[in-house]
Amino acid sequence: MIDADILLLAIVNMAEGVKNLIGDKGAKAVMRDAGKQSGPKLLESLIGHFPETLPKEEALRRACIILESLGFAKSIKIEDKVMVEEDIFTDAILGEDLLNSPVVYFFAGLIEGFVSFMSDGKITLVPEEVQRVKIVYQYN
Repeated sequence: MIDADILLLAIVNMAEGVKNLIGDKGAKAVMRDAGKQSGPKLLESLIGHFPETLPKEEALRRACIILESLGFAKSIKIEDKVMVEEDIFTDAILGEDLLNSPVVYFFAGLIEGFVSFMSDGKITLVPEEVQRVKIVYQYN
């Protein structure tokens, strides 16, 4: 069985490799879309068919609870923004330009994908502040 930390480093390094290959904007778009595509598939493998359609705010609230319970972050709170504390990704990012790391967009896409799985509504998360083990996303 593969070590979770090794897998996490592989994901972060893959995101940076995509950035080196196709550039900053392209990598952000590709990684966001990868999260959007993998989020629903992950949820479906965990819970099967979702029995109801939720309003997007409720879907976002539940997505945050599920991501916390899966260990993606210690805390994900929704106020006027999505506040992620002690996430698994930012500590593994090399360098200091955390805001522009494509893996931050992967995590946004993962949340967006979870919401789309549980709701007819769609949200878009935009990283506003990124520090080691803390991400603040604006959303609509």
